[in-house]
Amino acid sequence: MSLFRSISNLLFVPDHICLFCRENLADHSNYICNSCWNLLEVTNREIDLNLRSVDRVYYSLFYNRFIREKIHSFKFQDKPYLYKPFGEILVETVRVMAIDGKVDAIAFVPIHRRKKALRGYNQSQLLASYIADKSNLSLLDKHLVKVKRTMDQNKLSKIEREKNLQNVFQIMNHKDIKDKEILLVDDIITTGTTMEECGKVLLEGGAKSVVGLALTSSMKI
Repeated sequence: MSLFRSISNLLFVPDHICLFCRENLADHSNYICNSCWNLLEVTNREIDLNLRSVDRVYYSLFYNRFIREKIHSFKFQDKPYLYKPFGEILVETVRVMAIDGKVDAIAFVPIHRRKKALRGYNQSQLLASYIADKSNLSLLDKHLVKVKRTMDQNKLSKIEREKNLQNVFQIMNHKDIKDKEILLVDDIITTGTTMEECGKVLLEGGAKSVVGLALTSSMKI
């Protein structure tokens, strides 16, 4: 996959089609046709993970087969344009749960620069940018960085996940974070280990508090 092809896929997708199934849309407002919308199970709920560094975590969708396949396509099958329908779903969660009134800025779970170069984009950054634009909130896009490469979290146990992410995130531009209440965005949350580590670094960097938001949770509840 080339970076040029990823950028092309991101920029040149017609707005008159459903970005999930490519069928024509009658309504262009959220990039999702009625058939695909009926396959989504909207939750807009808070999940209790007992995280030390993140006050609350919200997610938008139940982790069913449809959403699992679409997230996989978003991350691994060169379909970055899916940030648009997913972004609309997250914006609605922000509205319904009144999250925008509780935070000052938006951050996202970073990926290592080499992985971003290979993939061409960070899916969580695309989602966070969309939410920031629609919610009129500041995007912290050069502040939380991943400085070490790690194994994929989905292949590890909870204890292995925690060890895998120790000391891999760092903060830059501390002044923009100081005393801010920050919304931390990711595509999927399972044990909460990644958000916990990111939240810890944000708090150590001067943030007042951290709230998490993900598209879906694969945690069995």
